[in-house]
Amino acid sequence: MKWLLTLITLTLLPGCSLLSSKDDTFKVVHWNIKELETKKIDKDNEQFKAVESILNSLEFNILDVNEIQFDRKFIPNYRYRTTGQNAQNLLTLLGKEPMEHAISFYESNTGQKARKTKGSYETHLTRQTRNKADQDNFGLYPGQYSTAVLSSYPIKEELIIKDLKWKAFNKDIKLSRYRRENGDKLPNNIQLFDKGFSDVVIEINDKEVHFISLHAVPAYHFGNRKTPNFDRNRDQLRFLEWYLTGGTDIAIKLPKKYEHIKPLPKDAIYIATGDFNASIDDNNPGSIVLRRLFKNTKLWMEKIPHTHEQQHFGKERLKLTLDYMLYQNLKVMDSGVYYPDENSGVCIKAKDLPRDLKPRREKLEDDQCISEKSIELKRASDHFPIWAVFKL
Repeated sequence: MKWLLTLITLTLLPGCSLLSSKDDTFKVVHWNIKELETKKIDKDNEQFKAVESILNSLEFNILDVNEIQFDRKFIPNYRYRTTGQNAQNLLTLLGKEPMEHAISFYESNTGQKARKTKGSYETHLTRQTRNKADQDNFGLYPGQYSTAVLSSYPIKEELIIKDLKWKAFNKDIKLSRYRRENGDKLPNNIQLFDKGFSDVVIEINDKEVHFISLHAVPAYHFGNRKTPNFDRNRDQLRFLEWYLTGGTDIAIKLPKKYEHIKPLPKDAIYIATGDFNASIDDNNPGSIVLRRLFKNTKLWMEKIPHTHEQQHFGKERLKLTLDYMLYQNLKVMDSGVYYPDENSGVCIKAKDLPRDLKPRREKLEDDQCISEKSIELKRASDHFPIWAVFKL
């Protein structure tokens, strides 16, 4: 059965015969796969070949993917004819049987206000195309940065939150303080989430596990001195904190039409993951929320390494911790961040690297060895997969 509500899509799936483990252990992988567009979900695409190799080496029961395009007919142009098939196609190309997996896949807010050029959406962000992008939720075309959850266990129900207004969550937010990139004021009805927030209830050996995914707005200005990004990121993470723990540092009282959105029960089993786009090592408003949240929940790793870096091999490349996994009422058996040793394994000499993997402002030693697996990861994304083996 499916209910289409103004604010959420709630889907109840009947029990189906899916792959499952009876020993109460299961593996979760989260990965922000950079700009995984429809055209890239192809066995001959170089980025996808790298993605396929890495995901098949990790093996998973539940996979959370950020930045996968929700495909719609004629988007970005007339050559594209499918609707909502990218998550299923991803599974198929990974060599997995879609009928043995449950899928939660929804179209993000990203790109909904983007504008076309001669009947087609732009696909490459440049100085010339920036004015065509969605000025509130980013993106050059609708559904560009969506989220998919793929599970070898049945999905019992799902709560997708896209239309919650920012001012409905934080009544004291002064939207007049901010400006869009083009200098315009923000609309009063701007959503809290530039992409969306999902709570997918997965049934694992007769127990309900809330699998929560959030891909937050970047805590970065992108050259706009009056950007809302820092405070919007903070409030998206406040929502996550409120949803998981029942409280945050501001009073939350949603209007009556949002009464179906409420924090999880105290005894809920949950895993919350995603690219939260704020580093615990910074002092951005969202970073402060994260540090507070981490004191009231459990992290998948005790010592968290960086999960994102620039896609070259220079010594001065920027490294950030942006991806996280939180949990409650579960036991972690093993966990990590997939990040191969750059100096062990099959050696590729720096002089033989493709130009796009070489730093622009520094020179690598020609004979410096870089591992083939590290190059593969760079080809796949600028974020790294994070994973954990949980026991009920």
